[in-house]
Amino acid sequence: MKATQQGARTRPTVLALGTLLIAGPILARALAGTGTLDSDVWFLLATGREIARNGIPHANPFSIWPGQGIVVQQWLHDLWLWAWYTAGGYTAVAVSPCVPAGLLFWQLARLMGDAAGGRLSASALAFCLAVPAVCICMYISVRPTLWTALLCTVTARTMLRYLKDGDRRVLLWLPAVAAAGVNLQAAQWPLLAACAAAFALPCPHEIADADARRAWSARALPICAAVAGMCAASLLNPYGADGSLYVLKSLGEAGYGGAIIEMQPLWVSLGPLFAVPVAAMALGPFALCRRSGAKVPAGAVAMLLAGIAAGVLHSRCMWIAGLSCGLCCAFGLAGALGEPVAHPGRAAAAAGAAMALLAAVSGLAVSLAPRSGGEAGMLSVTESEMSPIFSAIYDAGPDALVFSSDVSVYNQLEWEGFKVPCDMRPEIWGERIAGAGSRSAYREVVDVLQGSTSLKESTEEWGWELFLVRDEEADALRSGGAVEQVAAGGGYSLFRRAEGGE
Repeated sequence: MKATQQGARTRPTVLALGTLLIAGPILARALAGTGTLDSDVWFLLATGREIARNGIPHANPFSIWPGQGIVVQQWLHDLWLWAWYTAGGYTAVAVSPCVPAGLLFWQLARLMGDAAGGRLSASALAFCLAVPAVCICMYISVRPTLWTALLCTVTARTMLRYLKDGDRRVLLWLPAVAAAGVNLQAAQWPLLAACAAAFALPCPHEIADADARRAWSARALPICAAVAGMCAASLLNPYGADGSLYVLKSLGEAGYGGAIIEMQPLWVSLGPLFAVPVAAMALGPFALCRRSGAKVPAGAVAMLLAGIAAGVLHSRCMWIAGLSCGLCCAFGLAGALGEPVAHPGRAAAAAGAAMALLAAVSGLAVSLAPRSGGEAGMLSVTESEMSPIFSAIYDAGPDALVFSSDVSVYNQLEWEGFKVPCDMRPEIWGERIAGAGSRSAYREVVDVLQGSTSLKESTEEWGWELFLVRDEEADALRSGGAVEQVAAGGGYSLFRRAEGGE
């Protein structure tokens, strides 16, 4: 009787905790004014507009220096965002993440149910969904990562179904998943292939026994063939091999100087406390599965360990660990915390609908006026407030070189139709993608912001004519002399080099 009463008290508590962990971070972002829009929106919309009007670009349409190549690695997602913008402006763009977010959590709920063999209670399902929800919270936004997370979930579902039924025909879905992934976010399509390949790994007991090794080999060979098919399908993008190999071509450029916070190690963003969530995600599923005696596929364990390692090195990858952690927890919680969900399909649809609603609320919570980049990637400046600055840049001529102490402003300048010397995506401007002889001022701007190069030295080398800085930085620039202010608005001040100034 006591055990029954204790279980009756535990289930609502776990359900409430899971619900809070899912909804809390997303609503907190919305209430803080972050919503689903961030400084990436300008570049994404600008490329979507370019594709809709002129076709997929192979020459960089934003560079002030002509003739540079470009790979728009998320071209399909950008076109999708542009369609939302043309249908409903910034409001529609802010709400659009509700679609991939809803689809993602619908498929996640189905994935958890598949892992538990249909023996997952509502409380256990909420708990398993809470882990990826917390980790992927920052990507409930206009970025394309939600699509990659959705495709990664579909890949994991495909692999679990293959392991359960042994039906090789289900693996035919994987090349289609890879083709979708490389066109929605080429930088992360290899993650889909890695997820599928992980399930070809043997469990420890399959290595020691000869019969088990033969059974593993028979199971693994079709997976390897499917992964090869995924690699071939990744070439089905407008850029061919350049799109398929985008992640290799962009290595090293994007994290230059540690300027991109999400590319920094987890201990930099969280400090020593980073070890707490990492340990919980690593040891929690292990403890649950050990207690229940559940057998977790080697692929799920490998994805969890690889995701944790990637997330520790680059915090933007922690969502991979969160997804895999939730999956491993589902194996351990099968049959625990009460009766299984009576209608798992309806429960999964409800989970997807709830996340879609949360994403829509997050998008609508911010001011729906057109906004520009601010600190920490938040949108805080309206286009109308910036119009005096845009007019002054326009008057300076199409070839005027603009130095900005807020790199995200370059994205808005692209959206406004200006040619720029760099933007927030340095890998696109690097030689491996843009071609030999390509030029980018990104590294120079970062060096100035980090103090390793003075603005005077940079001006002598690059010939900056205009200087766009935040108002709080204006006095320091003004005191250096050789500049004169020409415009201000939205918390920014625009200076030009004075006649005879260096």
